[in-house]
Amino acid sequence: HQSIETRSMQRVVLSLSLAFVAAVSLPGTAEAFAFAPSLTLRGVKSPGSTFSQARRLRSVTSPRMVAPEVAQAMVDGIGPVVSHVSAAMPTMLPPPHIAADPSMLLAFADQGSNLAGKFFQASLLPYLLFLSFINNEKNNTPKTSFFGFQFLLLFVIATIPTGIISKTVYGVSLADVDWLHGSAEALLTVTNLLIAYGFKTAMTTGDRTSQPPALKFGALGAAAVVAAVAATGSNVFGLQAHTPFLAGIGDLGAGFVSSMGLPAEPANALSIPTWAIHFSSVYEWIFAMGLVWKYAEYTGNPTWKGLTWGMLPLHASGIAACTYHFFYNSPDLAFLVALQAGLTCLGNTTIMLAALRIARSNGWTLADLNPLSSSSSSSDATQTQTQEVPMAGGA
Repeated sequence: HQSIETRSMQRVVLSLSLAFVAAVSLPGTAEAFAFAPSLTLRGVKSPGSTFSQARRLRSVTSPRMVAPEVAQAMVDGIGPVVSHVSAAMPTMLPPPHIAADPSMLLAFADQGSNLAGKFFQASLLPYLLFLSFINNEKNNTPKTSFFGFQFLLLFVIATIPTGIISKTVYGVSLADVDWLHGSAEALLTVTNLLIAYGFKTAMTTGDRTSQPPALKFGALGAAAVVAAVAATGSNVFGLQAHTPFLAGIGDLGAGFVSSMGLPAEPANALSIPTWAIHFSSVYEWIFAMGLVWKYAEYTGNPTWKGLTWGMLPLHASGIAACTYHFFYNSPDLAFLVALQAGLTCLGNTTIMLAALRIARSNGWTLADLNPLSSSSSSSDATQTQTQEVPMAGGA
């Protein structure tokens, strides 16, 4: 009875959450991307780019090209949300004579940014539905893995203020502020580790319900550290836009690079620790995909293999983000951000459908979407049991 009440409460919370997201997101999309001709996009241009200036500075035909700066900062934070590898929105600063003429703004990058923002917003709802379906009690989802999937939402929340700080304090996107970028991405690594650890432990020990407190408190502690660093980094410690994450441990000095005859990287190049975090997140996700496939064989439920296939677009999303970073977040490759956002939206949809198949294979029905159905059934069952119990003074 207590389990039924718990599920009912979860459904009520989910229903209210979905209603809130729908109420906020739908009208907010049009507001967020309203035309602001006085604002331009800013960023760092890679000096080694071979694309011509003429090709980049194309004329545009649509007046709705440039998103407001605040909306861009929000997208910077939401973007890494659901892609499993953070990639802030691309920005760039055109020459003054170009900035003065809105018709000369870079068309493709601006369209990519707007499209990416819409994709990122649209990806939230299917992920919330995924959490609901995968948490079906009969699925036997490892508890630690489900906490990892939930922790991704905390990662998204953490990246929103870091994206805003990068815009308001430094005037660049999150991808160009290495110490904030690496700190936020570290939470994604924690997410993937929790997911992989949960499936591995469930198959090794046969216990899917155990969740070591050290893992849970350690993950929450990491989130608290990231929040503290983001809040104090610029004001207290005086960290600059291109201060490397973890003091740039392992980075090669500029003198050594020049002595080897190699060209110097631009200031917004990712540090070695930030690259390590990105690579770790990508490979952890691959390991998790493999463990989910094995979990299908372990449980004898082949529908779990569908989740592995559903996770594939999210892996491709991470590859697109890393490619964008590899070329120093060049505005010439802004389409990669739109591609990454589209793959994130697609991936969240495919894992949602995969989780629905898993839940249906275990007896889930549409009636389970009704938050009052279980409580009503529970009341009927309780009433029936009460009627069947004989009175104290009965024969």
